[in-house]
Amino acid sequence: MEQLILKAQEGDEKAFTQIIMMISDDLYKIAKSRITNETDIEDAIQETMIETYKSIKKLKDPNKFKKWIIKILINKCNRIYRRKYKNDISIDEYNLNNSKTTNNISDIENNMNFYNIIKNLNYEERIIIILYYMEEYSVKEIKKILKMNENTIYTHLHRARQKLKMEYGGNKYE
Repeated sequence: MEQLILKAQEGDEKAFTQIIMMISDDLYKIAKSRITNETDIEDAIQETMIETYKSIKKLKDPNKFKKWIIKILINKCNRIYRRKYKNDISIDEYNLNNSKTTNNISDIENNMNFYNIIKNLNYEERIIIILYYMEEYSVKEIKKILKMNENTIYTHLHRARQKLKMEYGGNKYE
């Protein structure tokens, strides 16, 4: 992917498109954790792609591209969220027909189950759980993406795990 990023930085539109295609599922999952409306998700992703394309030449380390674009996406989602929603959202409207994450039915069911499980977590807990478990970022990487204190991330992870244990039959004191 590094070679594609270098080409995109030189103005190669096809390389940029290839990069976006490679990470589009990840972008969708992250946007879906913050916004439930499909149109808003598409807007956030599109705005992210536009901003990324315009400023990709400023990216100093191609290895940090994915973290960089996720930061941009989260900022776009937060802007849409603040503008449109007054209360914290839940992920209730997972639409199979509009699902961009996969075409495999079992993968769609797994994603629906995952989003169903985390829907009652607050935004910070949801985004951290997604970045940590689905995107497999370390706490240090999440710290950089979300610009949060490392201890805060550990606290959110711990609370989210406890909530999930309590909600799904686990014992809080295990």
